Amino acid sequence: MGIAEVLKLEASSLKPATFISMINPLDWDLGNVPPGVAWGGVDEAGRGAWAGPVVAACAVLDTETVRKWGHVLRGVRDSKQLKPERREALAAELKAILPAYGIAELDAMAIDRENILEATMMAMRQSVANLPLRPRLLFIDGNRGPRTGLPERLVVDGDALSCAIGAASILAKAHRDALMIGLDATNPGFGFGQHKGYGTALHRARIQELGVSPVHRLSYAPVANLQRPDEAVRDRLRHSLAGCASVTELRAWVDLELRPAYGQLKLVWVETLRRLYAERLVQFSDLGGSDEAGA
Repeated sequence: MGIAEVLKLEASSLKPATFISMINPLDWDLGNVPPGVAWGGVDEAGRGAWAGPVVAACAVLDTETVRKWGHVLRGVRDSKQLKPERREALAAELKAILPAYGIAELDAMAIDRENILEATMMAMRQSVANLPLRPRLLFIDGNRGPRTGLPERLVVDGDALSCAIGAASILAKAHRDALMIGLDATNPGFGFGQHKGYGTALHRARIQELGVSPVHRLSYAPVANLQRPDEAVRDRLRHSLAGCASVTELRAWVDLELRPAYGQLKLVWVETLRRLYAERLVQFSDLGGSDEAGA
């Protein structure tokens, strides 16, 4: 089968979910990729979490890697089916043997700005853009493609069906878990290292006790419902934003003032601040400023 024929296949033509457990994911990949073609799998982690980034990864495979490391690749499964210590060890092994991989993340502010679906697509596109080696074909987990510019094939339940997607799932999950452990250290008390930002009873209780942190997603209803917004913080931010005298100062305002106070703001306030920020950028542009910034 040539690559043109492969790319014409619709997601509906994939093997039914009842057969997923009957075939090793590596064999599924080999049966759906033309000989000699490098292919990739793309998946995400953290889409449903209340806090922290959404992470996407792309794992690339080729015939030579399968020949040399097939015994490792046959152990690849959906990351959710692996114990954390096994997932972490396998992620390290995959990084050592894959011909290429890419990982990208978007934080809570970007998720709130774009919405979680588009933020996920953006992270997927960036994970592919980060690859040092471009595959000829991508298997994408889910029913919507990120439009990477490469041929894409959508695979529902792909993290259980495809080895390449499963590898991407492991890389994304291990990367995000490490980030959440880091956020646990910088935002103590929320238990991020334990629940990884997902909506557990413990997480809800800690938000009720401590308030919303700077890394929570304000666009998620469970978080917004537990917020204690502070109008004084909003007014202080508006005042300090108005006082920025250059694009460099605007950039510093985002990092040093907006981000630390993010959890104390209503999402509508954030949107107003973002509009005022954009207006200030235009003002500096009209004055011929050469700095660049983004929020």
